[in-house]
Amino acid sequence: MENENKIKKQPLEELRKKLIEAEETLSAIRSGDVDAIVVAGLQGEQVFTLTGAERAYRVLIETMTEGAASLNREGIIIYCNQRLSEMLKTPLEKVIGTPLRQFIRVSDRMVFDSLIEKGAHESGKGEVAFITDDGTVLPVLLSISALQKDNANIYGITVTDLTEQKHIEEELRRHRDNLEKLVKVRTSELETSNQQLQEEIKERKKAEKVLRESEERFRQIAESTKEWIWEINSEGLLTYTNHVVEEILGYKTEEVVGKMHFFDFFPSDKREQKKKEVLEFFAAKKAFIKYVTPNVHKNGSIVLMEISGLPILDSRGDLLGYRGIKVDVTEYRKLEDQLRHAQKMEAVGTLAGGIAHDFNNILNVIMGYGHMVMDKLEADSPSKENMSEVLIAADRAANLTKRLLVFSRKQAVDVHPININELIHGLQKMLVRIIRESIDFKLDLTDRPLMVLADAGHIEQVLINLAANARDAMLEGGRLTIGTGIQKLDDDYVAAYGYGKSGTYVLITVADTGQGMDAETQKKIFEPFFTTKGIGEGTGLGLAISYGIIKQHNGYIKVYSEIGKGTTFKIWLPVIEAAAEKKMEAEALSYPKGGTETILVAEDDASLRKLSRIVLESSGYTVITAEDGEGAITKFMENRERINLVMLDMIMPKKNGKEVGETIRKVSPRTKILFASGYTMDIIKTRELTESGFDFLLKPVVPRDLLKKVREILDR
Repeated sequence: MENENKIKKQPLEELRKKLIEAEETLSAIRSGDVDAIVVAGLQGEQVFTLTGAERAYRVLIETMTEGAASLNREGIIIYCNQRLSEMLKTPLEKVIGTPLRQFIRVSDRMVFDSLIEKGAHESGKGEVAFITDDGTVLPVLLSISALQKDNANIYGITVTDLTEQKHIEEELRRHRDNLEKLVKVRTSELETSNQQLQEEIKERKKAEKVLRESEERFRQIAESTKEWIWEINSEGLLTYTNHVVEEILGYKTEEVVGKMHFFDFFPSDKREQKKKEVLEFFAAKKAFIKYVTPNVHKNGSIVLMEISGLPILDSRGDLLGYRGIKVDVTEYRKLEDQLRHAQKMEAVGTLAGGIAHDFNNILNVIMGYGHMVMDKLEADSPSKENMSEVLIAADRAANLTKRLLVFSRKQAVDVHPININELIHGLQKMLVRIIRESIDFKLDLTDRPLMVLADAGHIEQVLINLAANARDAMLEGGRLTIGTGIQKLDDDYVAAYGYGKSGTYVLITVADTGQGMDAETQKKIFEPFFTTKGIGEGTGLGLAISYGIIKQHNGYIKVYSEIGKGTTFKIWLPVIEAAAEKKMEAEALSYPKGGTETILVAEDDASLRKLSRIVLESSGYTVITAEDGEGAITKFMENRERINLVMLDMIMPKKNGKEVGETIRKVSPRTKILFASGYTMDIIKTRELTESGFDFLLKPVVPRDLLKKVREILDR
């Protein structure tokens, strides 16, 4: 009362003077020019300061990738950071004062309402979608909690963008731009205190309460982010870290703060080198952006971290320390390495496919003329055996080409009856070269023939993949065993194991004595890109491709493994019935009949073009030839009334076979077309050709098979 009486007696001019001084004080606080307020009262002058703790929290929130805001009870935004404004693509001044619910997709507003209701008692999180100012749908994660302990009139929210991560540079820019916004928040809190400057003790307690609430608010935001936020002193000792350090490196915050240095997380063999690099930044007081370095997890594993940080300087410019963010980029780097490896494999595969294409044309000529000579030799001719050796060698070369095409993944499916035992024997030398000398390789094959209907090249690829995996599982040596047999799967077996179809199958087992796999790894072993190998050591595609191949052959593949006891892969392929096998063999031995129809042959390889003419004309056909795509179209237009079949090489100058076929079909939709190629490129899509009524022939092809295919098409 005594104070109030004194104030009433003061002249009006003196009161005006004090009001002007108060306004100037508030203006200085808003502009950030004031770090302390000196208040004169009955108890003398007292100093009110902004603590270093709150300044630290200000910096931390502005380096976040999340949006942040404060809402009143009605859900109106009374404060938001620049990040939220950017997410909403709406000016900050328009966001503040607008209900947050207005930015949320209508179908998600009930989720928001539930979070607001729950936030009065406890923190809550939920996924909703924002509709930004330009109509973009932005999925976000809202984290809401009451900011005051005694009432729930104000809520704090963090907003995490679920569509992309902002670059660290943007975060640093927002950090700088939003400092002014944080000063306004603090100014707003101090305005109330400065309105009652005469009540020194009461106002001091209120300021302390506001400070505690502010610290708690920024702490909640810092703890809700997914990035590791850290702060170190000038010696590299960690002075602050959020809880994310435990998620990334396994250390609790109390194990790190004040006890571990920045450099302690580096691998021991690189620690001095990395420490030297970081100290160079310290000496120059420079910021570092996206500095990637390995860190050691508490369990000893390596985690790749992307680090960004800013120097903390005092008023004289001396370095006090650094603060910033660490992000775990281990998985990102693995994906990058897998992509690079896949691109390299694609490049090598394209080269292999191109070589195989040209080699197939040469083999086609050798095998074609060889079979023609063979058919004309007498049974007792001494040259017959010599020519037989030539054809056997050519057939081996053709198989080698198929392996190149399998490697390049450009091999068209070529299903034939094959003996699995013979295929494994033929592949034995290649498998021995794949595995190490320290690995004992053993075959345990049944004596009886095991006939299946399959693409030999694809089955070989499966065995090569499994052998390579076994090699990698036996770094210290061991034993690899490939076995074969016959197994009948009955209804009881199918019911017991949950897969398969009753019938008789060829069983192939590939067993190693390696390190084995746990149950969780076995569940994912056939998934694309899943690998247990290190970065750059595997694509995770080998077993996924093998699984797909076996499924295409109506078969099954399963893995059985235990840690320390090795791994066994079992493959079941349907056995060919004896009658069906004999029918196929009989069809293969019978020489196809000829005809008198006219055939247009378009082939850019002169030797192959000449061979095709000789083979077809020897069976009575009339042949018209063309050496490129445009020539083929011209010859067809000149003779289309009498041409019964068009044979097109897929790869030709000027126009490829597919383009020629489409042109011919436009003017003569009923014309029969047979495509031929040494390998499948992007423009060759067998399924597309088949669905369009075209036929396909894989090079190299012997005269008997060529004539059989031609007759089959003409007789339809």
